Amino acid sequence: MKLIKIANSKSKLKISKKEWKDIGKKAGWMKKAKWDTETETPESEKGKWKGYSKKELTSKLNKAKERNDKKREKGEKADPKDTELIRELQFALRAKTGWGKV
Repeated sequence: MKLIKIANSKSKLKISKKEWKDIGKKAGWMKKAKWDTETETPESEKGKWKGYSKKELTSKLNKAKERNDKKREKGEKADPKDTELIRELQFALRAKTGWGKV
């Protein structure tokens, strides 16, 4: 950790990622953090949308969005399966179009 002086006689504390993790482990709150774990995709899910064209994916995405919109109009909650499908289709479309401005 370093104490750095900045304008108007104020100070700023600079800390490295390693030091931050060490403090977290000692305090016990690093156990709850999920951002430091690896995720695994099941083999059956890999390449799930590979054989579809951009037009087909867009069509499926629009249908799933319409189903969700109809449920919301009735005052019901959106179907979690449709929500997951929408996310998958949006991801597949981004992959097919070269990832855009990611």
